[in-house]
Amino acid sequence: MTGTDKAAEGSERRGGYFFLSYAHSPPLAGHDRSDPDQWVQQFFDDLTAAVRRAAPGSGPAPGFLDREIPLGADWKESFTAALGRAEVFVPLYSPGYFARSWPGREWACFHRRMVWAGQPQPLRRFVPALWIPLPRGQDPPGLREALEVGAAEPEYAENGLRALLRLRPYRDTYRQVVDRLAERIVTLAENEPLGPSAVPDIGEIGSAFGPEESPAVFTILVASTDGRWRPFPPQQRLPLAEYAAEIAERLDFAVVTEGIGKAGRPPTDRPGIVLIDPPFAAADEEGAVLRALLRDLPPWMLPVLVLDRAGGPADDARAAIGRAGTPAARQAAAGIGSLRDFVALLPSLITEAERQYLRHARAPRRERPPAPELSRPRLSPPTPPEPPLEEHDA
Repeated sequence: MTGTDKAAEGSERRGGYFFLSYAHSPPLAGHDRSDPDQWVQQFFDDLTAAVRRAAPGSGPAPGFLDREIPLGADWKESFTAALGRAEVFVPLYSPGYFARSWPGREWACFHRRMVWAGQPQPLRRFVPALWIPLPRGQDPPGLREALEVGAAEPEYAENGLRALLRLRPYRDTYRQVVDRLAERIVTLAENEPLGPSAVPDIGEIGSAFGPEESPAVFTILVASTDGRWRPFPPQQRLPLAEYAAEIAERLDFAVVTEGIGKAGRPPTDRPGIVLIDPPFAAADEEGAVLRALLRDLPPWMLPVLVLDRAGGPADDARAAIGRAGTPAARQAAAGIGSLRDFVALLPSLITEAERQYLRHARAPRRERPPAPELSRPRLSPPTPPEPPLEEHDA
């Protein structure tokens, strides 16, 4: 076996240095093409580079960020596999991190893996960072450690890493904190290597942050005769509705998926989308059912016309949809022709559907209540939006 083969075998056996966990941000109203988590990507890139500098030779792969999952992959499978390989769990602490379900599920999976692996102190494998300052008096597990990594930099505890990253005058402070995080990660991974091990399925585990409030429900209606509709092969592994459901779950919704049949009226009393297969709209009986549904569709149910590579009869569906809205809603109604465009547009559509529901529904869903000020680790909801900050060169 060559040295290269041994290094590759060792990397596979040891997995990756870190798993980066963060709270996904919904797109801002009127900014459908904006990337609300671009700074998370920048931080991940910077931390990855710092880990490479701190690592001795060819060790494990540097890290995992969900934004780098291949487009057509099974996302939950990819999350579960990455959580089972990572040596260290790096949560980005923010008010939203502890208010959302998905980060709590990532935390719970990794913590359970540490217990199964016989780690006497599972939280030692957590290297948290303060991303956005937490409300006064809230004390999640690991907060002291998150602050210690930047103890020499008072701006870090006061503003968090995201602000330091975005403000040019604090670039050196930001880099020093990132380097210290990288040193902690590499020290743990090299001195006490775990190697890949069993981890629970992230789709079947609850949040670690205490009993969850009843989540908002998002409806996905599927207008297709194919129950496992995959309009974009070969890159698409999952049915299209499952991609939409996973995106909605990461934005903290419970999801109900239903097909549009010939009998009965599907639920439209919650925010949601209608995924439309053009041949379904063009068929006699199915098209009549779809047109009747679209005529009475409330503003919080957004039609999404899906144009597969075969180029189905889309005109019938466009005529049935026939309404305007936000740029994202107009694009969805005009037709989406690739899995990449579908995945990119869905967060804006999901967020817009919820906005329309809260604006127009007679009996809006119960607002998610603030989590009480309680002991670890449940925290209160996100802080108000910050004023624009001067951005540094990425």
